[in-house]
Amino acid sequence: MPPLEEQLPILRKLWPGPLVCRWNLHAKHGSFGYEQAKSSYAPFDQLVDEDLATRTTLARVIAGTVRGGQQAFVTINNKAEGSAPLSVKKLAMKWCGACPNEFAACFP
Repeated sequence: MPPLEEQLPILRKLWPGPLVCRWNLHAKHGSFGYEQAKSSYAPFDQLVDEDLATRTTLARVIAGTVRGGQQAFVTINNKAEGSAPLSVKKLAMKWCGACPNEFAACFP
């Protein structure tokens, strides 16, 4: 898949609708770097390669989707940054920071 920023024009054409997304593999590993990422990130208990650009873009897209009255579903793989639970936490913090004046919109 192309980077998230390159997918946004397609997402805009499909609007309105829910966001369904999987943050799967850090771009530094390339399209076929799944096994490399797995060995680099095991035991998946820390963020090894934080991907601030993807996190920020996802937070912005989630906030816009929810503000527009749509649902957002995002799954995160350990190979995105090194630890899916920690990536979820950081994304949630960034997402709610994307709508500080509308905190209730983050949790409809």
